[in-house]
Order: sequence, then structure tokens, then C-alpha cells
Amino acid sequence: MKSRFFSLKLALVMVLAISLLFFSALNERVVADDIFDGEHQSGQFYTMVDDDGDVIMRTARQITVGDEYINTDNNYYRVTSVKEQRAVAELVRKVTLAEPSQEGIIERVDRLLRIALPVQSQDEQKSKKIAIYSSHGAESYIEGDGVESKDPGGGIIDVADSLQKNLEEKGIEVIRSKEPHTPHDAGAYGRSRRTVEEALKEQPDAIIDVHRDAVPEEEYIGEVEGKERVQVQLVVGRQNQNRANNQKFAEGVKKQADETYPGLIKGIFMARGSYNQDMSPRAMLIEVGSHTNDKDQAEESMALFSEVVNDFIYGTAEGDQAASPAPTTSDGAGGTALRAVLWLVVGIVAAVALYLLISTGGYQQMKQKLKDFRNKEMSNFLGAPRDDEEDTSKADEDKQNGGPEGS
Repeated sequence: MKSRFFSLKLALVMVLAISLLFFSALNERVVADDIFDGEHQSGQFYTMVDDDGDVIMRTARQITVGDEYINTDNNYYRVTSVKEQRAVAELVRKVTLAEPSQEGIIERVDRLLRIALPVQSQDEQKSKKIAIYSSHGAESYIEGDGVESKDPGGGIIDVADSLQKNLEEKGIEVIRSKEPHTPHDAGAYGRSRRTVEEALKEQPDAIIDVHRDAVPEEEYIGEVEGKERVQVQLVVGRQNQNRANNQKFAEGVKKQADETYPGLIKGIFMARGSYNQDMSPRAMLIEVGSHTNDKDQAEESMALFSEVVNDFIYGTAEGDQAASPAPTTSDGAGGTALRAVLWLVVGIVAAVALYLLISTGGYQQMKQKLKDFRNKEMSNFLGAPRDDEEDTSKADEDKQNGGPEGS
């Protein structure tokens, strides 16, 4: 009896431990992934080079083995080694941006559902919505702000304001947060995650996290329409289940920019981290120049970038598909809670299985106990009398016949 009671207590402890473990892993995974994106220090940056030693790009974000990069000319590189702050990347291939991928089961079901749903009339069509925020709201520009970081809100907020203004001029409703999420550390993405959750309740067509880099000025200077302008770099987090969709979305935006304003987008960096992009298949992090670039020029570039975003999302078939409502899964605001419930169910099932294994004394005994339980419950479900009901019925019958036979 004492042994069985101890097993029960042990199983209950295991249920709580596994549940806490899953919840903790779910909530802290993003922080663990994004811990590599802490505060950007002036003068400290990584350099990515090819096998010949030619510079591909420089960034203040930590580069790790496995990171990938699509440069201005759409050459696709993958990092093979990192020593100190120098990363070597091999050329994988020349890519065609946003090329159609093989349709999977989920995509096929989603497409069939779209076909089955009635087409909305012009008046019923949803409004254009894009969400904007800044996980590192203290980021600033020396030329324009006088400092590279300003707490609580720096020049990056002004650049995001410019993006908002230009999008609104194109008839797009902007869901905007000016929360700086300071301090600028590895915990900033955990704080901005709550901002993303609130924004996703409004069902935006895309959500953009506005940043600036921390590298030498010339890294983000390019010629666009015959004029030197501050360039934009797109960042996709590799550590999230929406990576493929986020990358395809980023590639679509760059493809549109290459057609409209060649040279505006310098590249797409597939970096280690999540950057809260696990919350939406249309999430994008943008680096608008560096701390050494002119803030006014960064704001001017947002006028061009807003045109690119508008033309892609609302003017192309790929963008229209990207702007379609996301399924109610991990892509949406409720996805985190749904995953938490599913992980909790998995934890409980595992704990119950462990309890049965301990309390019955082994796998074969557990298997037999489950079989007996299933047979008994199935019999009750089908209406077969239980053993105690059979005994009671027999006793009543004997009583009516004058007692049991032989008495």
C-alpha cells in the first residue's frame, strides 16, 4: 500500500515537472535563440567573406556556422566556419527569388479552402494593414541624433515614423507601437513579443520590426536611381517554424525592390535566432543603415521601401497570397497558447504512462492492465452488465423463485 501511494506521489510530481518543463521551454526558447543578438557595440562587427577572401557583407549581428546570406546580386551563400569575428561562406548557387516551392499537404488544404470560400465583394474586402514596431527602440544615428543609442527612444523610432507615414499615404492602415523595449539587450525580444501578440490581434498583412545595424557607414551606402542612398537589409530568423514562409516573404520583397529600386535592398541575412518571427509567416526584420549613416537619408529610404512593400503585398499575386489570412495555428496570435496546450497534453500523457509503468511493475503488466481496462469500459459502453450487476440480478431471481437451488 505504501509502495503504491509513493508511486502515485511520484507520478504527480512528474506531471507537474514535465508540464513546467514544456511551458518553460516554450516561453524561453525565443530568449535562448535571440541571446546572440544582444547589444551592438560600436566598432565590433562580423565580416563574412567567400573562399577567396573577398568581403560579402559586414554586420553587428553574430554570425554562426549555418547562417545564410543572399547578396545584392542574389548569390546564395552559406557560412561554413567562423573564427573570432571572421566568417567564411561558400557560394551555394545563384537564386531566383521567391520561386514557387513544392506544395505540401497544409498548403494544398489551404488553397482548396480558399477556392471553396465565397469571393468577397469589393465593399467587403478587408482593409490593408501593416504592423510596425522596434525591438531595439534605443538605436540611434550619430549623424542626426548625436549619439548611437538614446534611452528610452532613439532615432530608429523616427525612421519607423517615416515608414508609417509613407505607408499611410498609400492608403494602408498602420498598427504602430512606439514602445522602445529598452534596455537594448538579449531580453528585448522577449519584451517585444508582447507587442507582437497585441498587433497580431488586428490581423495585419505583415509585421515589420525596424532596426539599424552597427557597422562602418559605407556598408549601407549604395546607388539607387543614380543617387547615393542608405540601403536596407532584411533579416530572417533561422530558429523558427515559419522560417520558410518568412524567407519567401523577404525574397518577394527583395524581388520587387530589384525591379522598382535596384540596389535599395542590399541583401537577406538568414541568421541564427527567432526574432519573434515564429509568431507570423509574414514577419520581417529590417536593418535601415547603420549608426554611422545619416538619419535623414535613412528616413528618405523608407519612402522608397514603403512603395516596394505596398507594390509587392497589394500588387502581385505572390504578395496577395502572403496577405491572405493566416490559419489559426502557431502563425497567429493564439498559436502560442495552442502549442502550450498541446505540449501540456503530451506532458500529461507521458506522466500517466510513467505512473502506470511504475505502479504495475513493468511494461507487460501495464499493457495487460490497459487491455483489461479497455475491455471492461467497452463492455460497459455496449451495455453488457458488470460482474456486480450480474450477481445482484441473480440474487433477485433466486429470491423470486424461493431461494437458490438446493436450499
